[in-house]
Amino acid sequence: MDFEKAIKIYKDFLKSKGLLYTQPREVVLKEAISATWHFSADELTSQMHSHGIYISRATVYRTLASMKEAGILNSVDFGHGHIHYEAPKAKKHHEHISCEKCGAICEIQIDNLDKAINSAAEKAKFKHIKYAIRISGVCEKC
Repeated sequence: MDFEKAIKIYKDFLKSKGLLYTQPREVVLKEAISATWHFSADELTSQMHSHGIYISRATVYRTLASMKEAGILNSVDFGHGHIHYEAPKAKKHHEHISCEKCGAICEIQIDNLDKAINSAAEKAKFKHIKYAIRISGVCEKC
């Protein structure tokens, strides 16, 4: 999703909640959308601080949560005790595999997974909307 589209979606979302589109929210939005990695709120805060952008940790946490609610970010729980975020990209659905020792994260695509999930949901008389699969292991380096 490009930044201009994300701004429009986020502004509309905030307005629907009676909230304002502020400078700190815009800065967090820009940093989150431009991230090419899976990041936690703390990691994004640290990255912004290293670039001389000082926005409170609490604001980053709240802004990321609202961006997820607005559909601008996806969240993933790798079992590290906190949520990671990623900006949706124009690519096929993918899963994540994480190393239990060092925390490295790798994106993987599983052939025919969508088809298998749709089939299983149909057998259970469900229409599946979304799914998340958490795969963990030990990476090659560890």
